[in-house]
Formats: sequence, C-alpha cells, structure tokens
Amino acid sequence: MPFKVGIVFNFLQLPDVSKYPFVINKRSDDIIVKKGLFVSTRTIEGYLIGIIEKIVLINEYFSDALTIKSYNSKNNPNILKGLFPSDDFEYAIAIVKNLGIIEFKEDSEKEIRLITRMTYPASPGKEVYLVEEDILNNFIGFDKVYGLNLGKLRVSNIDAYINMNRLLNKHLAILSISGGGKSYLTSIIIEELLTRNKTFGTPAIIMIDVHGEYKYLSATSTIKNKVKVIDTSYFQISVPRLSAYSFKKYQEQISNVQIRELSKYIKMLRKNKDLKNNYNLNNIIDVIEKESDGNKSTKQALVGWLSDLERLTLFGSQENPILKKVINQGEITIFNLQNEISIRKKQIMVDYICSRLFYLRRMNEIPPFLLIIEEAHQFAPEAAHSKALSKHIIETVAREGRKFMACLCLISQRPKKLSTTALSQINSKLILNIKNPYDLKHLMDSSEAITKEYADMISSLGVGEMLLMGNAVNYPIFLKIRERKLTSQIENISLAQVCLNWKKFQSV
Repeated sequence: MPFKVGIVFNFLQLPDVSKYPFVINKRSDDIIVKKGLFVSTRTIEGYLIGIIEKIVLINEYFSDALTIKSYNSKNNPNILKGLFPSDDFEYAIAIVKNLGIIEFKEDSEKEIRLITRMTYPASPGKEVYLVEEDILNNFIGFDKVYGLNLGKLRVSNIDAYINMNRLLNKHLAILSISGGGKSYLTSIIIEELLTRNKTFGTPAIIMIDVHGEYKYLSATSTIKNKVKVIDTSYFQISVPRLSAYSFKKYQEQISNVQIRELSKYIKMLRKNKDLKNNYNLNNIIDVIEKESDGNKSTKQALVGWLSDLERLTLFGSQENPILKKVINQGEITIFNLQNEISIRKKQIMVDYICSRLFYLRRMNEIPPFLLIIEEAHQFAPEAAHSKALSKHIIETVAREGRKFMACLCLISQRPKKLSTTALSQINSKLILNIKNPYDLKHLMDSSEAITKEYADMISSLGVGEMLLMGNAVNYPIFLKIRERKLTSQIENISLAQVCLNWKKFQSV
C-alpha cells in the first residue's frame, strides 16, 4: 500500500500543468518528506509522477512583527507560550515538479507502458503518495537484473542499477573538480563490469591512465587475471603501418611536396624484400640520404622532421603492444602513462591507440570496447588542432563510435577546456561537484538538459554525490555513490607517511 504524504491544495496560483503544491502530513516515524522525493497523485489524465523541488515551512503566528515582538518579551514569555501554542500554527508545503503521466501495461500494475506530458493540472483535494519502489525503478529506467550498481538514490535510498547498454552505448563523461571523486566513481564502473556475470555480456575495457591510479587493479586477487597493465615506456608505433600522409599528423610542418617525396621513399622500402614490413624511421632516413635523385632542400627537411620524431623513441618496426592481441572481452587493458612527461608524446600515443582501436573495431577484429580516457582535456582540448594531435580521432569516436559499439568515456576536471564537439556527443553525464562558473556555463552550453537550476545543484553536491543524466536514465537523478569493494592501498597513505618514508630512504 503506497504511503500517503499529503493533500493537493491551492497555493500561489498553483496547481498548473507544470507544478502543484500539497500540504505535508505531520511527520511520521517512518517517512520524512524531503526535497528530491518522488511522489504521485491521481489526475483526470491518469497516474502523475513528480519530484519535490521545494519545501516551504509556514507559521501564520509568526507572520506579524508585533506578535513576534510580544512572543520575545522578557516579561511573561511562558504565559504567552501557554496562551498561544505557536507550534499548532506550523505547517509545511511541498512544491512538486510534474514529470509525466504514466500508463501501465494491461497485464501489470507496476510495469510502465508509456510516459506522456501532462496537459491538465492536478486537482486540489487529491491525496499525494510516495511512488512505490517497483514503479519508480521502471519510471527512472533502472535495470535490477542486468544493471550496474553505482549507489543509491540520494533521498529515496533505492539501489541505482544502471542499464549498461544505455550508459555506455552512446558514450559517457565523468566530470568533477580535482579531488571530487572521478577516479573513485570510474573504479566502481570498472569493478561492476569486470565482476559482471559472463552470460550478461561485457565489453573489453581500455584505460588511458595518465597518473597510474588504476595499477592497483592488477594486484587485486579477485580480478587480477582480467587486468593487463602496459608500461608505455616500451610503447611503439609500427612505422610500416603508417602512410606518408600519416606523418603529417605527427609533424605538421611537413609540406605537401615533402609528403610526395616521402611517399616515394616509403614505396622503395616496401619493394625491398628484407625490409618490406620491418623497417623503421632510421631506415627511411638512410634511403633519403643515399638516394641521389630529388631536391636537396626537400630531402634535408624530411631528414630533420623524421629525426625529430625518432628522438621521441615512439616509432619502431613493430607495434608494441600488438593491440589486436591485448584487447579481450570482459578484461581491462591499462596504458600507464605515469612516467611520461611530454604532452606531445602522450597525445601521439593516445592518437595511435584510439585510431587503431577504432579501425580494428570497424573491421570486427576486436570485440566491442569501452575506451576510458583520463584527463580528457589534455587529449581533446577546446583549442587549436595544432595543440592537440589526438583531438580529431577522439571527436571521431564520439561522433561515430556508437555505430560500431566503440564506446567512449571522457573524464575531466575542466569541462571548459574539453572539446565542445566531443562533449556534445556524450549522451550520459555523471557529474560530481563542480564549482567553477566557467565550467558550469560550458556544461550548460554543451547540453540542453543542464539548466541553471541543475548547475546550482551541481555546485552544492557533497562528497560521494553525483548527478546522473542523459541516455542512461529516463529522468536526471541524484545518487549517493556506493563504497568501492576493490580498494587501493595508495589512497590510504598520508602525506606524513610519505615524508617519513622519504627521510628513511635518504638516510640509507
């Protein structure tokens, strides 16, 4: 039996088609009516679900200044309180935002068939109830059987099981200030995917780990057989896989004339039986220097550009790791960029990884995957293309990836610095605390669903709270993130401990 919380009444020209007020029943031992609760009432159009967006406490006794002055009199305060029991005049009003009229399937009283907009106000005098859990799960779009458990609804305390297909297939973004809990939430999503029942279907996971925060997963006994950590110190891009034009992406100063010359030298190497699929940048440089034909200045320029790329120690005769072999369904491959300082090197690696993964997925040579990019504003910034080698491919995956089940997750502490093109293609957003007004405005500009009201709520979120909106759910919801099951020992180390250990190390 649904729990009754109040009665609809007339207040400030309400109810109308978008909102209605109700007088809250006296506090119950079981239920306290709070902002954010989902409630329902019967209207002439059907079963109306709404969410409490404001609670107003009114006491007619304290609406007059002279009464308050008398009440605070030092002469006979106790007598006044006895004559005028002010507590009896107090009542609370909840303002409900209408979300939709729902119709149930003919064979079920809990399973929703259709949600429609309201076109006629709720009727004063009608009773208001808390929405039952089964109906609420259906209304929001939770999937209790196959979903990923990310936490609980902040007010209703109902487990939030998010449908994996809806969360991942049209991409997602995790956004928050530094220290707001982005990595913690990402770890929970990874945890849910890696421990998911095999019969439910799980994609491969690829993590671009900028700071080495996810290495602990390889030491976790329950899932370590599903985790590969790749040290990018040994990362290599296969030069034989690159066309002449591909080099222009990594060295933009190369002219079209130089590209044509480079193409000629690459063709020479590919005709060489010994080097056909096993040549590197030094081999190309040798061919250019030994070849007598060609413009001398063009050759010198090419040698200079290729030598500059060679110094990055990223280009070799073979791909390492061989991406086709390290990407497996239901497992995570972590590219650890912790020891890389050069942003250019990191962008080249991310560009190559994303390009190869997207190509292999289009050719159906690897399983459907979720590509998670930490510090995404470094790799797809809202800046000139020359400053972001990896920006184009990330935007391409954001636009076209869902057609090939190539899912993308962008994680950033600075939404304003993240590509608007990429962010606008991200359908589900998991937003923790963000206070910077420029970041909030950028979010509003890139997503119509984020209104000024939501922006204000985002800036006041507490630790472990988030707003989930977009394709993952039917209606934006606030969640209390659950505790992580697989813990990292690094997070338990304090500054004082690190200082003490450093001193011991110095004394050895």
